[in-house]
Amino acid sequence: MKETRVAQRYAKSLISLAKERQVLEQVKEDMQNIKSVCEENVDFSNMLKSPIVKTDKKSAILNEIFAKEVSELSLAFINIVTEKKREVILGAIAENFIRLYNESKNIVNASVTTATEITEDIRTQVLTQLKSVVGDTNVHVEERVDEALIGGFVLRVGDLEFNASVANKLQKLKRDFVSNPHIKEF
Repeated sequence: MKETRVAQRYAKSLISLAKERQVLEQVKEDMQNIKSVCEENVDFSNMLKSPIVKTDKKSAILNEIFAKEVSELSLAFINIVTEKKREVILGAIAENFIRLYNESKNIVNASVTTATEITEDIRTQVLTQLKSVVGDTNVHVEERVDEALIGGFVLRVGDLEFNASVANKLQKLKRDFVSNPHIKEF
């Protein structure tokens, strides 16, 4: 809990500084890059968490990785976070920054998971329905394919989930049969 509050504070500071210097879009891209590196590379995350690796070594590694990839402001921010020994929450800071950016730009992220690729017609219908639900906001839809769903779809908007997959319906049916008190075993 304490780490998330600290990450939120750092993210708020960075977003206000980026707005002040008018480099918000570049810093947002940098934070997306940092977030993806933290999520996709387990060794990198473990290095940031490791108490054995010294702060100066972590700083050198971070500078080596991100010096050519991120803006001057983002690199200076990474160095400050490392100096304060908060590099463990670098991914959380990036995640909070992206959330704050989306809130400030009135952007809603949604994900649609289906058993097969979505056609253009269905994509248009999904966007229309989402806009009617979330109102006058920009909706960014991430599409995923998961064959385990068998059919149907799973829609996630923020913390809400609507599961209309065949696999989910089969699970519910199975639970109903198992918990059916009207069937007596002989």
